[in-house]
Amino acid sequence: MDHRQLQLFLAVAERLNLSQAAEAMGITQPGLSKSMHRLHRALGTRLYHRRGRGIELTEAGRALVRHAKLVETQLADARAEVVGIADGKWGHARIGAGPSWLSRHLPVAISRIMNRHPNIRFTVDTGFPDKLIGRLRLGELDIVIGALPENRIDPDLRFLRLTSDVIRVVGRKGHPLTKKRDRTLSDFAAQRWVLPSRQELVRQRLARALIEAGFPEPTPAIEADSLSLILAALRTTDCLGLTTTQILLDKEAHGVIAIGSGPQEKLGHHLRENLSYRPAIHCIGAALGFITGDQAAIPDWTDRLYLGWLWRLLAQPRIFIPRLSRALELPWLIWKYGEKVPPMQRRSARSVTSYQ
Repeated sequence: MDHRQLQLFLAVAERLNLSQAAEAMGITQPGLSKSMHRLHRALGTRLYHRRGRGIELTEAGRALVRHAKLVETQLADARAEVVGIADGKWGHARIGAGPSWLSRHLPVAISRIMNRHPNIRFTVDTGFPDKLIGRLRLGELDIVIGALPENRIDPDLRFLRLTSDVIRVVGRKGHPLTKKRDRTLSDFAAQRWVLPSRQELVRQRLARALIEAGFPEPTPAIEADSLSLILAALRTTDCLGLTTTQILLDKEAHGVIAIGSGPQEKLGHHLRENLSYRPAIHCIGAALGFITGDQAAIPDWTDRLYLGWLWRLLAQPRIFIPRLSRALELPWLIWKYGEKVPPMQRRSARSVTSYQ
């Protein structure tokens, strides 16, 4: 078995037709058939069977396709590296990126590398992490930037945490659930969903959460691996989906909002359940402003140092100077009315249900 035979076999496997493969590789069909016959004899097994005018790969043939693609990738890498050393080029970086990374840190990182090494060429493919990691294993990508898989014990791959994000349940503005005050998990389980394929991590987490709570696994009304299609479907239907808070900040997500139990809703629920009186609590904050772009996003480092208020003040002084000025009244109000605020009730622990 030589490299030429592998190239011819890959051409046959891709087209499942001997005449088309022969034409693509620039040889006669009898010559291709003889080469494939020698390959069968060398391996001691059939790689395909004839089916009408085409062929069908055997299990051995499918296995050889996987290995042959790896060989082609390694040879291409070796050729590119040798040529790069010879003529001063630095090579080609093939990157797989999850949807939220396309507008987040990746463009800045690529720009910095290009400024330092102008001869490096980049190819960026987008998709959901599971499929990208599969391509990484096959050698089709050099690096994948996306959600970390739950099982990170793999001798062939190295995993590194770069940052973190929050996955939210999302839907269109005006979705019926936004008008429901006491939302429970059963309300979400009864909805129609727009989801990626079953092997993707976000869908597996949703299914596990519902199954553990006694609900059936959701059957998506629309299944797609295109983020653009998922967001468009969410804008125009009453389906729900899953995405990160970072994606909600993108212009492409305009018209799609989070409908989950974030920290503010959990705080509202806690106050509602533990105050001795029953207030009307609205936990909105700056969430809508972040989504629409009216509010300045706070960098992670300022949030960790509790300087988010200062960042907003400097970024949008017209909005926040009046707000902070009015906030100076709070110490006096607390001093005046603090003893009249009803005490918190002591209650037994219970599951958290989001409220709006």
